[in-house]
Amino acid sequence: MLKKPVFSKKVVRKILSDYNLGSILEIKPLATSGNITFLISATKGKFILRICPEGERWRSKKEIASELEFIDYLLKNKFPAPLPVSKKDNSCIIEWNNKFGYLRHYNEDIPHLMPILNHVEIFGALVGRFHKLTKGYKTKNKRDHIWDLGETKKNFQKLKKIVLKSDFKNKSQFIKRAEEELSKLHFPNNLPKGMIHEDLGRRHILWKNDEISCVIDFDRCYYGKLILDLGQAIRGWCLTDNWKKWSNDNFKALLKGYQSNRKISALEKRYLFDAVKFAILERGLSFCWRYIEITNDREDEKFAWYSVSEDGLIEMLNKNKQQIENIIKRTT
Repeated sequence: MLKKPVFSKKVVRKILSDYNLGSILEIKPLATSGNITFLISATKGKFILRICPEGERWRSKKEIASELEFIDYLLKNKFPAPLPVSKKDNSCIIEWNNKFGYLRHYNEDIPHLMPILNHVEIFGALVGRFHKLTKGYKTKNKRDHIWDLGETKKNFQKLKKIVLKSDFKNKSQFIKRAEEELSKLHFPNNLPKGMIHEDLGRRHILWKNDEISCVIDFDRCYYGKLILDLGQAIRGWCLTDNWKKWSNDNFKALLKGYQSNRKISALEKRYLFDAVKFAILERGLSFCWRYIEITNDREDEKFAWYSVSEDGLIEMLNKNKQQIENIIKRTT
């Protein structure tokens, strides 16, 4: 699933020469799901270097500028976002052979991959605060990569042809089930919008003891419906036991925390269940594409199929629909 970067350390040193980091002590490649990433140890501290690769994970200079613009907005409002490092000329964007990225300070805190209910509630409160802060906010620089329902449906039409020509197991059933579920979804344009993170899973939330110290990886951020961001967060924190169980307790705790900082509107409540379903579908399609085009890793293929199969995540969500909707109705 994870790929190692292909930049040489000589190139990395050349890039780092634009910064005042002191002596470079170590350049350690990090395995990632797509970006070219290094942990840099220098006499003036530790840093994360991230460069977007070619292909689907490529980001233009203006998209990196948008990400940094968003992070700057969050930091100015005292939200725990990663702190970028300025170069000697006070700019932040790295440009190398039409690949773009930036350097940020390294945070040694860790994610809670098996959070207790208290952690889930604290996380929910953070997401509520995040959405209260970002509602109506849009970066001046444009993001071209977005993952809303409309774009997902467009991408699915392209993916269908690729899947049917591939060695993906159960490919016909996968396409049929994904298409059926996508066709049922609709999110009206008057749902509240703002800049969203889009990937608020457990591994992107760093903790120091029982406090969240930093939210990382804004690579997928874009201007979109807040409810879709909340749906992805719920997917990541309420599907437990290695994606084998739906937790109503986690769902209650997350919503309780969220509501403490931002009230979910009546319109958003109507579409919250579907937002969680869309989050599962979108990620399932992403894993399918990644298996075929990048990794050829059977674990990616299995997770994609598990997302839509008869005993998988969508069905798990459907079986809990009444309880989920009752919890949403009781949320005040």
